[in-house]
Amino acid sequence: MTTSATWASARAAWLHAALVVAVVAVVVTAVPLGPWRPAAEVPVFLLGVAGVRSALRHHRAPLVLTWRALGAALLCFAASSAVEALAMAGVLPGVLGALESGLDVAAYTGLVVAAIGVLRGGRRRRDWAALADTGTLLLATGLAVLAIRGDRHTVSHDAVEVDIGTPLITAVLLIVCIPLAVARGRRSVSTTALLAAAVLVVAGYAGRMLLGPLRENPLLDPLPLLAVAAITLSARHPSVAAMGTRPDSAQDASSSRVLGLGAALLISPALLLLWSVGHGGIGYVLGAGSSLLTGLALWRLTALDRERERARAALVASQTRMQLLLANAADVIAIIDTDGTISYMSPAAESLLGRPAGEYVGRAAIELADPRDQTRLRAALAAAGEVSTGPVTVPQVVDTDIRIRHSAGGSRWVEARISGKVEAVGLDGWVVNLREVTDRKLFEDELRRQATTDPLTGLLNRTAFNERLAEATAAVDPAAPPAVLFVDVDDFKSVNDSLGHAAGDELLLAVAGRLSADVRGDDVVARLGGDEFALLLSDAGGVRLQDVADRLLAALRTPVELPGRAITVTASIGGALAGPGCTAEELLHRADTAMYTAKRAGKDSCTLLGTGEPETALQ
Repeated sequence: MTTSATWASARAAWLHAALVVAVVAVVVTAVPLGPWRPAAEVPVFLLGVAGVRSALRHHRAPLVLTWRALGAALLCFAASSAVEALAMAGVLPGVLGALESGLDVAAYTGLVVAAIGVLRGGRRRRDWAALADTGTLLLATGLAVLAIRGDRHTVSHDAVEVDIGTPLITAVLLIVCIPLAVARGRRSVSTTALLAAAVLVVAGYAGRMLLGPLRENPLLDPLPLLAVAAITLSARHPSVAAMGTRPDSAQDASSSRVLGLGAALLISPALLLLWSVGHGGIGYVLGAGSSLLTGLALWRLTALDRERERARAALVASQTRMQLLLANAADVIAIIDTDGTISYMSPAAESLLGRPAGEYVGRAAIELADPRDQTRLRAALAAAGEVSTGPVTVPQVVDTDIRIRHSAGGSRWVEARISGKVEAVGLDGWVVNLREVTDRKLFEDELRRQATTDPLTGLLNRTAFNERLAEATAAVDPAAPPAVLFVDVDDFKSVNDSLGHAAGDELLLAVAGRLSADVRGDDVVARLGGDEFALLLSDAGGVRLQDVADRLLAALRTPVELPGRAITVTASIGGALAGPGCTAEELLHRADTAMYTAKRAGKDSCTLLGTGEPETALQ
């Protein structure tokens, strides 16, 4: 239903209720007592029946049993008024009087059935809570009638209203109307109007009970009729379509049950008060006292329910904040139980690992790590113990960088922060924070590469070569000593001057490639700067040093194809074997000296030194 249609329907409901009030005012003020008074009340009840018909046909109210029973009750009241008018006019007063009382009893029975329909809430399946509420209502109404009527057997119209109507509607008011109208999530114009209708009837009938059967009392007479206006408003208002539906949340349903329980507690003092009306004496004191005690208990019960609701709302707010933080956090939060399985993983796992977080719960945490880093992860978990710092135990936090496997293949670097073992309610294990650092690792690798690599040829630079040379000469094996070859391209400056620096760079790339191709995988090739290159041969010896030098000279003589032309270059090579106690600086200096010796000897040649003095050449 659109907003405009809803507004129009609500306006029609208020107008219909106002029409009933106007008719009641005319009946009470303009129609004299006598046969015409009950006859004039018939249109009031029929207007109520029209409102109930609107609830069922126009608004499709879910509480079908309730509204059908209410409609039937209003029809019975209308028939009772018509029969009463005939009886007061002298038409078969004995027979019609009994019929009138029977119609009134049927009408009140319809009100009880309507209340049962509310308690059932439209549920067709067996519902033990609804059955218990129905039993409570029936027991309360039976006890209420017994408290008022006692052992009296006379039945008259006024006796039915006072002795039966008052207790029945009082029970309905306490058990049904009050919880329905004030329960959280179910308040509406329709429920409030039903509560008002029950209050008006109880006030009118209870007033007669206290003041005597004074039907002509101007203050009490219109109240039950005005209740028809409230029923009409409830039935015609569009909010009737939601009356009887289940609460929006389990918390609202729980609060409604607490409220219904509290209202049911008021039945006992109400019964005592009703009994006191007929018996008097100390019953008034007991009724008032028990009502006060029950009211205090109900107030405390309601206060506890509000406190529980505030605590629940605070908990829900805290959980919502935590869920939002975890859902929007870039880092992955995981909880690893003591047996090594994952018991929780935050939603960010999907962006990091490629699958929803729920798919990793229950799996072994070690499976996340790349096989190369599983040992490191185990060590980190073992190191994340508890460290005692005096009287307080502070959990140790361990940071480590590991690679984790992505569902699409490959691995990503993460920085893992592992807490010490936590023992708390619902948590016995480790809390792990995973932050992706793949870009940082790649950047660090690139920085290391740039710091140790010649930018033109991709070979190691002088710094990195010196570090490798220092490692090789730290402990020299006389049976397989390392060796260094110092290579200098002959007449490289003339190539740069004649062909340009671009051609010179191409030549250096070609030289670097040929030097790398003629050595073993564990040998080291480096560009020391300009046209100078160096090779570190592990496990060399004099024979291998000579063999490598000869092959390099031959490889470098092969013409190099440059853009526009081919040129032939040569190189001067100096080499030296490391002897016991030889340092990296000494070995490199000896190879450099030997290279200059070869260059002075005519270039395109090599001079190789043994493990002795620099002037000792290999034969």
